[in-house]
Amino acid sequence: MSDMPEFGLLAGYRVVMMGLSVAAPFAGELYAEHGAEVIWIENPKAVDSARVSRRSGAWQQDRRNMRSLSLNYMSEAGREAFLKLIATADVLIEASVGGRFDRIGLSDETLWESNPGLVVVHISGFGQTGVPEYVTRGSYDPIAQAFGCAMRMNGLPGQPSAPAMPFPADYAAAFYAFGMANAALLRRAKTGEGESIDVAQFEAMMRLQANYPHDYLRYGIDYVKEGNHSRICALYGTYEACDGEEIYILMLGPGAVKKTLGVLGVPYGTEDFPEGSTFVPVNTPQADIVEAKFAEYLSTHTAAEAEGELAALGVPCSRLMDYEQAREHPHYQARGVFTSWLGADESTEVQGVKVVPELSKNPGRIWRGAPNIGQDNELILSELGLSESDIAHMYERGELCARDYFEITE
Repeated sequence: MSDMPEFGLLAGYRVVMMGLSVAAPFAGELYAEHGAEVIWIENPKAVDSARVSRRSGAWQQDRRNMRSLSLNYMSEAGREAFLKLIATADVLIEASVGGRFDRIGLSDETLWESNPGLVVVHISGFGQTGVPEYVTRGSYDPIAQAFGCAMRMNGLPGQPSAPAMPFPADYAAAFYAFGMANAALLRRAKTGEGESIDVAQFEAMMRLQANYPHDYLRYGIDYVKEGNHSRICALYGTYEACDGEEIYILMLGPGAVKKTLGVLGVPYGTEDFPEGSTFVPVNTPQADIVEAKFAEYLSTHTAAEAEGELAALGVPCSRLMDYEQAREHPHYQARGVFTSWLGADESTEVQGVKVVPELSKNPGRIWRGAPNIGQDNELILSELGLSESDIAHMYERGELCARDYFEITE
């Protein structure tokens, strides 16, 4: 793979990624953006759901730097090629219903026969073990949010619950997969042994709920839906300014309380607002005072004006930004958040978000656009020792596919 530049913290590692939509591809993308060689195995007969249309940016953003091998790994020849590839890999990331790889004869033990040092990451909605009918259930991000007790937290009180967007269960699972796979690689450097990691999306959502599971299990205190305002603190939520734009503020902490009250003209260091107060409790006369004063303040200030004045004093707040505002914002521009690169056809400019986070000594890089379907079949398979004749026969039998995605969708 001599055309790939060497860069990043993960240079020299090879990752095989198998999965649709978001979770597994994003975990692979984190490797690809930081120097690992990532081979994306696609189904020759079914287009990845991220390639929904020519205008869909999911595959362009979250498959860049990858190579595409469009291979039927269930066929005899395809399975042989797949296991040859696994023998050269450091990490395999796959997303499917729990237990699928066992059922198709590709258990962890089988994979370790080809490569004892392989780190295997299984991402699923419900995990690889547990109650069988749940293990084999299909899942997407909102299903994991629903089963993981998270969706009921989102939305307005008294209204139907709503999924948090965009896709926190998918991205949480991807970050867990990336982090734990790297931990397993560190361990492998000492022992030479691979590892199998079971990432259940519903568990990822449960683990991200701070104190709330603990409070219920220990004290019987259940979560109460907050909506867009805190049920504990005054001036902690979303507010509309005089220009119709929204601002989010957290009057939380002694400094923020003192400075916000000063802006609002509310006496500080009094019996109602004692010095050192960390917040103003809701459903109190004091809360009514500061809420009314803040509404009065916003009636004569735009969201940008309010943000500028309050943030300059150290009060945590921000306008609710949209993409156009972000694109024109000087801080976004100073950090180069939005960038561009060439697509698979090497002529189309693709725009999106830069590699994050930034590293000072071994930065990530976008060196290649997201590949077309099977764009790297010959390159990968020939490196594994398959002859031109072998590869041609696999194409004839439909075990391989290569096509320009832009030609098949509108």
